[in-house]
Amino acid sequence: MTRSRVSFWTAAAVLAVGLAVPPAGPATSGVPTTAAAAGRPNIVLITTDDQSTSDLRWMPQTRHLLGDSGVRFSNFISPNPLCCPARASILTGQYSQNNHVRDNSGPFGGYGALDNTRTVATWLHDSGYHTGFIGKYLNLYRGDPPTQPGWDVFNAIVAGIYRYFDFQMTGRGAPVTVEGVHSNDTIAALTRELIEEFSTDSSPFFIWASYVAPHGTCRTATEGGGCTHRPRPAVRHETILADEIAPQLSKPSFNEDVSDKPGMLSSRPEVDPADVQAIFTERIRSLASVDDAVADTVAALEEAGEIDDTVVVFTSDNGYLLGEHRHIGKVVPYQESVSIPLLIRGPGIPAGQVRRQATSLIDLAPTFAALAGADPDLVVDGRDLMPFATENRELRRATQLIQTARHGHAVTYVGVRTGRYTYVRWRSGFIELYDRRLDPGELHNRAGTARYRPVEAALAGRLRALRNCSGPECRTPFPVLPAPRTPPGA
Repeated sequence: MTRSRVSFWTAAAVLAVGLAVPPAGPATSGVPTTAAAAGRPNIVLITTDDQSTSDLRWMPQTRHLLGDSGVRFSNFISPNPLCCPARASILTGQYSQNNHVRDNSGPFGGYGALDNTRTVATWLHDSGYHTGFIGKYLNLYRGDPPTQPGWDVFNAIVAGIYRYFDFQMTGRGAPVTVEGVHSNDTIAALTRELIEEFSTDSSPFFIWASYVAPHGTCRTATEGGGCTHRPRPAVRHETILADEIAPQLSKPSFNEDVSDKPGMLSSRPEVDPADVQAIFTERIRSLASVDDAVADTVAALEEAGEIDDTVVVFTSDNGYLLGEHRHIGKVVPYQESVSIPLLIRGPGIPAGQVRRQATSLIDLAPTFAALAGADPDLVVDGRDLMPFATENRELRRATQLIQTARHGHAVTYVGVRTGRYTYVRWRSGFIELYDRRLDPGELHNRAGTARYRPVEAALAGRLRALRNCSGPECRTPFPVLPAPRTPPGA
């Protein structure tokens, strides 16, 4: 098909001045056409960095164009809530013990720990898809080599990633320096260009647009080093949303008594509410340009005549705490850290529905492979989500593995989540058990209590079964958990 091309700099300028993007049309009927009719739709994956599920409240275009026009998974988690391991799970459909990426760096993590020759990019490319990546890739990737296996177009940010302005990208094999344009607007403009380019023939395409917001800013070693929790918004958004109050401030878990938490938290002082409010404001401001980018991507798909043939997926790599349990950051096993948004729209997907099945980042690669009719050349731990997106089917996997590794250790904690409980064993041997049905804020650690002893024993057994699982073992249903014992005199 013939269409006009918008240059990167023109598209970036349009976004930078905040011009309105065309609204999405009405929700599709679910009747697939062209590529989708053959069971091979286009796939566009949009990811953010460190976005809490609650942050979607301040992304109205994303909620309308993807959530209202598709389905929202309300129980979607990051099984290793840290940047590099999360992205490795997206690429492989595997837990960290199987893709070998447990941390952002060190002996158990970073770019070098992943076998990049076998990922969802290679699967889809080998099955006939055009493939393109734009934005933040795996931690410690510095542009050598300048491309990655499976990607027709690979354009990653490799220097100044967390500055938001004045950064370097791999380009299409030759480094490109971008000055004066926010990274969110840059990624959005390059995504539009890829949609236009890939839409010129009948082959389906897969594009991953990987945004940096709302990750905090970091300085290079020559700039003095160090990171903050505050991102940089686009210039046009520097003063918006000034009256929005951080919802974290009103949570029971905000600055709670952490004496029953593990050592990394139990001695922490209370966080400053004013600091939390300031961080929160900059975070939602930085997401405003991602919200614009989502709208522009949907508009580009419409203009290219591809929207009815495209599955669009929006998620984050992990969540983020702002003062819950006196913690600012991620990595920890609590709800705000592991819970992330997932919105999916596309052919055959009903509009405006919510799915409550327990799902995870490890499910994305198998889903994309199934959509493409591609055969993964490794054993995936996740499963295809499309049957649950198109119909509200029961998902029997009731237990999910959660874990992370930090500071050179293979494991910092490992645990399991069910629809009701979170059970975690830390490297020190410290155990946490939360009954999220009765205690959604995870305020009261029930490990070691008589009432929850049968539950704790059963969850410990599930952890033993899952901590080194692979493939179908990770999806094995377990027997019904015992109920907590009735308190004396109840």
